Amino acid sequence: MTRTHKTEGTYIDPLCDTGFKILFGRESSEDILIGFLNAILDTDGEDPIVSLTYIDKEMNMESPDERNIFYDLQCKTQSGHRFIVEMQQRPQSHFKERSIFYVSRAITEQGKQGDWEYNFMPVYFIALTMFRIDPNDTRVRVDAMLQDTETNETFSESMRLIYIQLPNFTIGNPADCTTDFERWIFILKNLKDMERMPFAQEVFKRVERVARVENLSQEDRRRYERDLKFTRDYYSTMKYAEREGLAQGIAQGMAQGMAQGMAQGMAEGMAQGMAQGMAQGKAQGMAQGKAEGEALAEERLVRAMASNGLDAATIANATNLPVERVKKILG
Repeated sequence: MTRTHKTEGTYIDPLCDTGFKILFGRESSEDILIGFLNAILDTDGEDPIVSLTYIDKEMNMESPDERNIFYDLQCKTQSGHRFIVEMQQRPQSHFKERSIFYVSRAITEQGKQGDWEYNFMPVYFIALTMFRIDPNDTRVRVDAMLQDTETNETFSESMRLIYIQLPNFTIGNPADCTTDFERWIFILKNLKDMERMPFAQEVFKRVERVARVENLSQEDRRRYERDLKFTRDYYSTMKYAEREGLAQGIAQGMAQGMAQGMAQGMAEGMAQGMAQGMAQGKAQGMAQGKAEGEALAEERLVRAMASNGLDAATIANATNLPVERVKKILG
């Protein structure tokens, strides 16, 4: 008999992959996604989204050697807009460029043969991230579109990129949320720790019902618990490996720095050289330790997922690692 991970709390975690799909990725909960998108777009009652049509959730690259691009959710409105909505937990290199690539593909696939006048649906990319897109950007919301650089007016509304940087949202009391946008972000960040829904709007009552752990089907609960376990294992492994690698890197870096500092100090002054060398070595060691820690974390996570019966392709999709890297780890 297979044991399952005991789900804690009243509500699911909407920021893990399965929880996100349960809340937003089904036609049966279309009204929840509509409420969320209208809050993000801040329509103020003007041209709000009133209906959605869910479309394919997965698009393949042209080359069979390349990994699939997986959209957590794609939908389009009856009035002619297309949305790509994604939850991204891990930082990725070139994430903004990746977003532009996704949007570009969603535009170009609308092309038609023959007499066609480029009347494609505008594509909106909305990403909820558990990290800052840029390390020094403290905004909760980053909103980008094509603009005339001389007049600062909108050049085209054919694409729009919206990033919600969840670490930058710091409202801790639901009573301090004054807009639907703030209420939604508060819910997404805190739902898994809540015992009751703090907001009375009808859409949040729907969220409360759909997100209750006790209301999940047996299959949804099994998938959610497995996803939750992978998420926890990943962060636990990353933290351990980071601490281990950091400690090792600092020790190695300080030793190298002291040696370098002593040699430099013979010429410039022992005390000054040792201090400078130790500082440089510590910085170098911390960087090296962090890199080693991340590599170790990747290896442990891949092996843990493989022990649960997942194949290399599934692990690669779940971790955003190249398939070749996963196969190399698994030997």
